[in-house]
Amino acid sequence: MSKKFVNKLEETVDDALFGLVSSNKDVELCKNSNRVVHLYRLNSTKVSLIAGGGSGHEPYAAGYVGKGLLTAAVAGNVFASPPSRNVQAALEVTKAEAGAILFVINYTGDRLNFGLAAERFNASGGNAKVVTIADDLAIDDPNSRVGRRGLAGAVLTIKIAGAMSEDGKSLDEIYEMSQKVVKSLGTLGVSLYPGSLPGKNRETELPNDQIEVGLGIHGEPGKFRAPYECAHKIITGLMGTIQAKMEMKKSEKFVVLVNNLGSVSQLEMGIVNGEVLRWFADQKIEITRFYSGTYMTSLDGHGISVTVMRADDLMIRYLDAPATAPGWIPSFSVGKVREVTREPSEARKITEISSSGLSLNAELVRGCLDGVVKSMLDSEDELNRLDAEAGDGDCGSTFAGASRAIQASQKANELDFEHPETLLKQLSVIFEQTVGGTSGALYALMFSSAAQEFHDSVDSNTILEALKKANQAVQKYGGAQVGDRTMVDSLDAMVEELGKGLKDNQGLDVFERSVQASERAAEDTANQKASVGRASYTSSESQTKPDAGAKAISLWLRAFWTAFKQEMGKK
Repeated sequence: MSKKFVNKLEETVDDALFGLVSSNKDVELCKNSNRVVHLYRLNSTKVSLIAGGGSGHEPYAAGYVGKGLLTAAVAGNVFASPPSRNVQAALEVTKAEAGAILFVINYTGDRLNFGLAAERFNASGGNAKVVTIADDLAIDDPNSRVGRRGLAGAVLTIKIAGAMSEDGKSLDEIYEMSQKVVKSLGTLGVSLYPGSLPGKNRETELPNDQIEVGLGIHGEPGKFRAPYECAHKIITGLMGTIQAKMEMKKSEKFVVLVNNLGSVSQLEMGIVNGEVLRWFADQKIEITRFYSGTYMTSLDGHGISVTVMRADDLMIRYLDAPATAPGWIPSFSVGKVREVTREPSEARKITEISSSGLSLNAELVRGCLDGVVKSMLDSEDELNRLDAEAGDGDCGSTFAGASRAIQASQKANELDFEHPETLLKQLSVIFEQTVGGTSGALYALMFSSAAQEFHDSVDSNTILEALKKANQAVQKYGGAQVGDRTMVDSLDAMVEELGKGLKDNQGLDVFERSVQASERAAEDTANQKASVGRASYTSSESQTKPDAGAKAISLWLRAFWTAFKQEMGKK
């Protein structure tokens, strides 16, 4: 297990944010969410700028809250997108007459949760726009449905936008400039080994004689592995790829940012800087501005990334504008320590959901949910192993955490087993607030979409329609389709088989065949190439086992059906 300076693992992010605000008199935590850091003094006449995402990339994004940079930042759990509720809290607390911009680095969970918050905010009378940063040159096809990942180019984008907001520019002006900046960016990284999550070993290890080019900031496998060589050869190869991808010419001028991904020593950074500068001199390409330091990390990942940006005179002017934030200038003033009251357990908020829909035998529903929860706990290691093949290896732990939250709510007599519509709404809240990230958002969408079908009836056709709604919601907002090697494959197989069977009046036996269809579809993902989701950024060599998300769906469906039969056998 990796050793970190942490207290309780589940409080790691909260403790880090407490340290940030306690040592910086210019920022504070939002009263409605301890995962939102915002300026202590807000100016409603200037456009609010908000960024965020999973923690573990510090100083991004909370370290850039300050004058001339961000108005607020939203922190999720480590490597997990913050829930939309917290993003909306940031929008509300910084609500300005001039409007707001959300900066999103291009990962599915961030797009879902920030997009949902923007939609809700605008529907309630706000005015927010979303800028998606996608600068990762390791992705061969930037025009694919998922696009390129967002990397350290986000920092330059935020810096320019922050200076414009400080200068009193309008929402449209800042938005247009930000889009222009994003199009002018390119970033590529190289790692000697990935970062390790608190309390865990590294999910993947690089042999001592190899490096990984394009390793994701969540530890995803990169573009390719190459032999470990001296720094000069590594940087020359890296810059050569950047030059080809960006079509850099000698007549052009570039802003360059060299980023430490977490644990590269200052001695090594000096060597890297020298090699980057030497490469530009050899190519006779001019550098107009040069940045080097720790801007966006992957915990303690031992690697670097290089960002290049085609910048006009106006961009340079905004880059040069003064800014004050811990992540941008390595000095800050110590302020008064403000007491922080931790948010209550998110599971407690499910009691605010009023009972609705038709009633059902509570013991039957309880038994079915117990079966699914047990399956979640029992399959933790199996799903983690599958997820480690093409992701960050936490799929099983994610669902095990959700199952424990469900058990806690059940123990506190908070779950409404008598009304399936209400129970599904409660489960939606639990997954959104406890799980977080892409999985939390997708499962919250599934449960929320399915819940409404149980308002007027509870029968086999109701279950089919609920599953259809869940399937449609996942595809609509997650972007996945059948064949993309995701949870959609196993869920859609269940829906299709169940629809055929009920149409032919095949009785309850159709549920067994439908679950089997889901299980076959999950196993078949081992032969598919991911097109969306985090696995889509990995090489095909990493995608030889069934997809963890698809496997999880088939496990839950099997557990539900098995528990249902057992409960019915008691009667």
